[in-house]
Amino acid sequence: MAVSPNRQVSCLLAFLLQLLVLQLPTLDSAPFHVTAPQEPVLALVGSDVELTCLFSTNESAEHVEELRWFRQTRSPAVLLYRAGQEQEDQQMTEYRGRATLVTDGLPDGRATLLIRGVRVSDQGEYRCSFKDNDNSEEASAHLKVAALGSDPHISMEVKENGQIQLECTSSGWFPEPEAQWRTPSGGRLPFTAESRNHDEEGLFTVAASVIITDSSIKNVSCCIQNHLLGQEKEVEISIPAPFVPRLTPWIVAVAIIILALGFLTIGSVFFTWRLYKERSRGKKSEFGSKERLLEELRCKKTALHEVDVTLDPDTAHPHLFLYEDSKSVCLEDSRQILPDRPERFDSWPCVLGRETFTSGRHYWEVEVGDRTDWAIGVCRENVVKKGFDPMTPDNGFWAVELYGNGYWALTPLRTPLRLAGPPRRVGVFLDYESGDISFYNMSDGTLIYTFPSTSFSGPLRPFFCLWSSGKKPLTICPTANGPGKITVIANAQDSIPLSPLGEGSASGETDTLHSKLIPFSPSQVVP
Repeated sequence: MAVSPNRQVSCLLAFLLQLLVLQLPTLDSAPFHVTAPQEPVLALVGSDVELTCLFSTNESAEHVEELRWFRQTRSPAVLLYRAGQEQEDQQMTEYRGRATLVTDGLPDGRATLLIRGVRVSDQGEYRCSFKDNDNSEEASAHLKVAALGSDPHISMEVKENGQIQLECTSSGWFPEPEAQWRTPSGGRLPFTAESRNHDEEGLFTVAASVIITDSSIKNVSCCIQNHLLGQEKEVEISIPAPFVPRLTPWIVAVAIIILALGFLTIGSVFFTWRLYKERSRGKKSEFGSKERLLEELRCKKTALHEVDVTLDPDTAHPHLFLYEDSKSVCLEDSRQILPDRPERFDSWPCVLGRETFTSGRHYWEVEVGDRTDWAIGVCRENVVKKGFDPMTPDNGFWAVELYGNGYWALTPLRTPLRLAGPPRRVGVFLDYESGDISFYNMSDGTLIYTFPSTSFSGPLRPFFCLWSSGKKPLTICPTANGPGKITVIANAQDSIPLSPLGEGSASGETDTLHSKLIPFSPSQVVP
């Protein structure tokens, strides 16, 4: 029986409609696409970093069956997000408490992994994988890690032949840095020895030695470069004048014998008599000076007001641990998990005192003991606590520092301090109205440094900083019922000096160093 053309068309349309209906579920579950930036993300050790994947799908990623961030293996994962929650039991041990998902961007097609406290081991490829029903897609992002190490430290040794050997060391770098010895004209000096080693955290320590044989070289500098960051740290040292060759032993022996005979035969009696008289006068003068000094101290101490300073844990860097009723602080290798408050230091290992000063005179003492690196002083309450802003008076810091076997006042170009002996206890004096901030060596009562008079505005707070870990803490000394315990040796004049002892005469002969607190600038290098 023949079928009419109209009936054939109707059957064909019905078949096509049925085929379209069967394809609808497939269209609704169209596959999504996942992409990630091709450029690597660069992060500093200890900072936080975000890695982002972008996806396109018909639904929000909040309803995706599974979102996984992983590295070499899918499980355990860096982070697993399933059924709208992070699955901590499926997370790698080293990322627990450090890696989390920023969910704010999920409705907009962004899956962002946040890693806190970046480590060297975090460097490498990260893959983000989306799975929804039978569809899955993934992309990769790359993380590069870098660290800017400590200021170079130069040690000097004079050989018996008159040659001078210099060794430059610096630690805390990543990736492996490059060391250079430079002359003032920009030339490079060849190494006699060089070593690069990394610690348990993967940070490199570099040491480079050079021997100076050219007596025309007056100063050289050691430069450590991080090519990934495009930054460097440099320190310069002056070369002393050539030493006079040593005399032969027999010449020295003859000279000593002649001098001894001359002194014994010509001036022994006169010398003994004169020495006796000078010692007698010296004892009388010393006794009189002590009496006058005590009288001056009684007058000076009445102008000082001792305060009980305690440490504020809300401002402490996560690597700083506070002890003994917030009177002592240590820098530890471990990092505490603390709330990220605006007032907390996140880069410099510092902490502030709880007390704020807006007027009057205030005095406190800090036990530094035989620690080899610290910084203490006063700062404005509103100083920038995030990042690595230089700690200078222009930025609201007035402090002195022990670093690199030297004492420094943290002025814009750092002022070297010449002390008679290392202080084990440092006294800090603040006179708000007169703009005076002074530091004293309480081991012998001498003045360490006085900052030029400043017009303060706003609250000031005590300031403390440690540069390396150790068992010996930095401790705030207890008060002793007023200023009676203070033993400060001041000048006989009514005013306190405004410059440290020997600062003026040493300005042209002191090695020029760049502090870790002062950013490197090529224009600051002494030619």
